[in-house]
Amino acid sequence: MILEELPALSPAQFFSFSWDCPYLKGSKEHKLPDVSEFSAEESFADLFMAWNEEKIVVEASVRDRTEDDAVELFFDTRDLKTKSHVSKFCHHFIFTPDEREGVHGWEATRFAGDDVHRLCDPHDLTVHVDSKEGSYALKIEIPAHCLFGYDPRQFPRMGFTYRIRRAKAFSQHFGISGDEVSLEQHPALWATVLFTGGGQ
Repeated sequence: MILEELPALSPAQFFSFSWDCPYLKGSKEHKLPDVSEFSAEESFADLFMAWNEEKIVVEASVRDRTEDDAVELFFDTRDLKTKSHVSKFCHHFIFTPDEREGVHGWEATRFAGDDVHRLCDPHDLTVHVDSKEGSYALKIEIPAHCLFGYDPRQFPRMGFTYRIRRAKAFSQHFGISGDEVSLEQHPALWATVLFTGGGQ
């Protein structure tokens, strides 16, 4: 590949991000840092995340709602930075404030080759929606059995990123912009979440 064929890089692509994810205690002290200044993006949402042995909980508060919004969450339960493709430990979930075919969330992971896991049943995902004019909030619970390889005691870290997608406006990302690379295909570029607390 010649240099002219390479995509333009943002400052965020020269750094690796890691974040301490606290044990789930019901508080909102688990806000993800705002890294929009590194990717030259508008910040229009806040995300909160916590964990325990049974589930991952994510809360998304979106201030500037547009049509066909979606919150996309990406997890690599083994944080395999040496893997250049989507493995069975990778997950891509999509959550929407508006119901789609009877659900607000589903797994949309696309694997490379035979390194796969069975996609989770969308009815196993819990999504509480608080919708208001011009904004919405989602409280999402992803049970451990929907996250292949999830074992925070044995593997106290995971790869993670998100994309809050807006059909008629710019998206918001965590760590690396999906406008520059395909987040779905490059888990090695996702940030690292470190599981803290819980008697570890």
